[in-house]
Parts: sequence; structure tokens; C-alpha cells
Amino acid sequence: SQAIHDYCKAQNDAVLEARGSKIQCRALLPVGFPRSPEQLNDPANAMKNIWCMVSCDMGVGYSDIEERLRYVHARTTEMKEKPRAFMQLTVQNKVGPYIPNSVGQQTVFDTFSRHSLVLTNVPGPSNRCLFAGKVAKSVQLFFDNLLTQVDLISYAGSVYGNIIFDADELPNSEIFGRLYAGGLVDLAEKFNVDVPAEVKEAARA
Repeated sequence: SQAIHDYCKAQNDAVLEARGSKIQCRALLPVGFPRSPEQLNDPANAMKNIWCMVSCDMGVGYSDIEERLRYVHARTTEMKEKPRAFMQLTVQNKVGPYIPNSVGQQTVFDTFSRHSLVLTNVPGPSNRCLFAGKVAKSVQLFFDNLLTQVDLISYAGSVYGNIIFDADELPNSEIFGRLYAGGLVDLAEKFNVDVPAEVKEAARA
């Protein structure tokens, strides 16, 4: 959300200037649910996930990075504590299969067109793994989507990420990677967290 805020400022965005913290910029967050031991031990179901998409405002309009962090923390905490995600899952799985295809397609279209991006983060293995007998030194999570997509995955003590967007729809899109790295650096410095040299370098690129 810091990168989106900084990008809008760099583009002299009139909506951000006019609405400030009241601006709405929402992400769809995939929310996973725990599975029973029976599901985990069943070879036919062990690799399946139970999840749904939940809407969350990103606080893009806040100019202070700490204030934005508090806002996002409050929104995501509320999402975890209230039954909204479970109700979404219930409607998705219990009602969805019985509605006409045209209604389902329109619902999906309306949902995605009213959000700015999909943000997903996946906790990966804490230790390096073998792939085809070789040690995998790093991994990437990449999901091509019609909507802007932010993918993050942790692996062996590091976090890897990709941002997928339509460069034709974002003027000066080449600055977005630098702004994203810059947001990480600003947040880390705010809380006295050491920043890897490669992230600092990306923020200056």
C-alpha cells in the first residue's frame, strides 16, 4: 500500500489529493482454513486447500507510514476475528454450486472489478528443500491474473515476491519496483529493523 500511495503521489493523482485517508483501495486476500487430520492424511485430499477471497481496504490514502500500518493491522485483525471470511466460504461452497452460471459469472466480475489487486502470501519451508536431487536455493510465486497480482512466499529464512500488472495501464510503471522496495526500507527504518543491502539498492535504482 505504501508503493501504491507513493506511485499515486508521483503521478499527481487527483483522487488521492482530494480524498486523502478517505480514499478506498481494496485488495482481495485469499484466506485459508484449517483442515481436519482425516483430510490431511487422505492422499486424495492432502494437497487440497480450503479457502476463499476476502475484501480488505489497504489504507492507501494515509500519508504517514506508521499510521497506515496501524490501519492495515486493524483491518486484517478484524478479518481474522470476525466470521466474515467463514460466511464468505459458506456462501461460496454451499450456495455457489446452485445458482445459474450467468449469476455466478456476474458476481465474480463485479467482485474483481471493484478491487485493485489480489494479494497472496504463502508460508514456505523454513529449510532448503531438494528438487530433482538438487538443493533449491530460492523459489518464486507467480500467478498471472487479469487483475493486478502481488505474490509473496517465504522460503529458508527469506521472502520472495512478484508484482504482476498491466504496464500499458500504469504510466511510468518502471518506477513501481523501486517504490515497493522504498516502502520496505522506510518501514524497516521506522522500527529500527536491519535492511538487506539488495533491498536498499533496489530502493535507489
